[in-house]
Amino acid sequence: MNLRHRLKRTLRDLYSLAFVYSGVARLMARRGGARLLILAGHGVDGAVGSKRMPADLKITPERLEEILRALGRYAEWVTVGEGVARLDSGQGCGLVALSMDDGYLDNRTQLLPLLEACDARCTVYLEARPLETRRVSWLHQWFWLERRLGASEAGRRCALELKGNSAVLNEVLAAGADAAARGLKRRLKYDLDAEPRDRAVQAVFEQAGGDEAALCEELYLGVEDARELRDSGRVELGGHTWSHEVLTTLESEAAREEIERGRSTLEELLGVECGESFAYPFGRRWDHSAEHAQAVEEAGYQSAVTTHAGLNRPAGDAFQLRRWMLTETLPVHLLVTELCGGFGLLRRLGLDLVE
Repeated sequence: MNLRHRLKRTLRDLYSLAFVYSGVARLMARRGGARLLILAGHGVDGAVGSKRMPADLKITPERLEEILRALGRYAEWVTVGEGVARLDSGQGCGLVALSMDDGYLDNRTQLLPLLEACDARCTVYLEARPLETRRVSWLHQWFWLERRLGASEAGRRCALELKGNSAVLNEVLAAGADAAARGLKRRLKYDLDAEPRDRAVQAVFEQAGGDEAALCEELYLGVEDARELRDSGRVELGGHTWSHEVLTTLESEAAREEIERGRSTLEELLGVECGESFAYPFGRRWDHSAEHAQAVEEAGYQSAVTTHAGLNRPAGDAFQLRRWMLTETLPVHLLVTELCGGFGLLRRLGLDLVE
């Protein structure tokens, strides 16, 4: 982290601590007009499948409960769909929504009891392919290979399978083990066509003893699990494409098919519309475009979420909703400051300490 980012983080922490512990947050919690804070996570640690997930894709139950209870003292819990509807009507000063991407099994086994204990609500964004075919994305095969073989060896074997398409991986491998650990996943995600990449990773995964069906059963919700979440009354189900590809790496029609097929599959399997909200895979501004936002709207969704931090207001774009990504070390005072409008005060002065 460079000096500029360290300074920005220090200022953000000092400001938010003062905002919360001086009592200003409590005074502003129900003032300042309609606003919606959306939190984003993936998995809750403690389930069998969570052992297969990298640390940055999960949060411990204890830490998540702390966050849910703390924010519940300042705001009303809603789903993303409910929150957007409230913003559209200009109501809801102090709304907070939890969201979980991909549709992992721990969302039922670990998350649902926490929602009930904390009287909270959540939107779970479902990849459709694991539900229908019990196949996982290349990314989870890659995570499995990293644990089994190490990043460098997994990358070397994938490069051999790619043959004439291996240059982008060989470049990273030549820079050493540290570069491999940091850069191989990004190259696989952005710099290779999906079909040869998927074939290569699948081949190495199977050669190393991987069992895709077993991995999917450990990681992902099944249809009955998803129905149980829906029927709990605490969870809204949303769309997250068919196979979790980066939309900007696909041709226009292929990206549209990912969006539309994801929704139609969920509706067919679950028997209800799963169309209030959509989550762009990976969610950064370079992972989707205005064309994809239009395709999401045309598919019948009412909103879409990104992975850029910030607060959502009535005048904002419902198809570019901002979310704070949850981590084990994310301080609660930062979330409270955003929720209660503290960072918004600075944005109006031209200073954004969040993005």
